[in-house]
Amino acid sequence: MADDDRADGSLAPADADWTVTVVDTASDWDAVVDLRMRVFVDEQGVPEELELDDHDDDPLDSAVDHLLVRDADGRAVAVARLRAVDGAAYGASADRVAKVERVVVARDRRGEGWGARVMRAVEARARERNLSEAVLHAQTQAAGFYERLGYAVDDAVGVFEEDGIDHVRMRRSL
Repeated sequence: MADDDRADGSLAPADADWTVTVVDTASDWDAVVDLRMRVFVDEQGVPEELELDDHDDDPLDSAVDHLLVRDADGRAVAVARLRAVDGAAYGASADRVAKVERVVVARDRRGEGWGARVMRAVEARARERNLSEAVLHAQTQAAGFYERLGYAVDDAVGVFEEDGIDHVRMRRSL
C-alpha cells in the first residue's frame, strides 16, 4: 500500500500533505473549472465549448461527483469527474459502472503522484457508490499511466477520437 492509500478506502488522505473534496461549493467548482480550462483548453487546444458539457450544467448535482485535490498550501493540483453510467453501454457485465472523466493534473505538478492520488480518490468514491467497475476514455499518450494503476485497454473498441484527441477505452475492477 502506498503511503497515501487508506486501508479503509475512504477519501481522507493518509497524511496532512493534501486533501480531496467532493465539490459542493461554488468556490471549489471555480477551482475545478480553472484547472480543467488550463489543461484541456490552453494546453491541449480543446475548444472551450466542448470542455464543459451537460454533465457540468449543475456542478452540485448529486448524480455527478467532481473531485478536487489540493496540496498542503491549498492549491488545486488535480481534478476528476465521476458518473454512474449504464454498464451495457461500455461492454460491462455490471448494470452500473463508474465512468471516470476529465482527469487533470496541473502542469507544474505532474510527475509528483497527484494523478495517482486523484484516481485513488475517484475509485474510493465509486466504491462508496457501490460501483464495482470503472471505465474511462484515456488519451493514448496517458494510457501507460492508467495501466500502471491497473486499468486495461478495451481491445474491442480500439483507438477513437474525442474532442480532436486520440483516446482508448480502459477499464478495471474496483
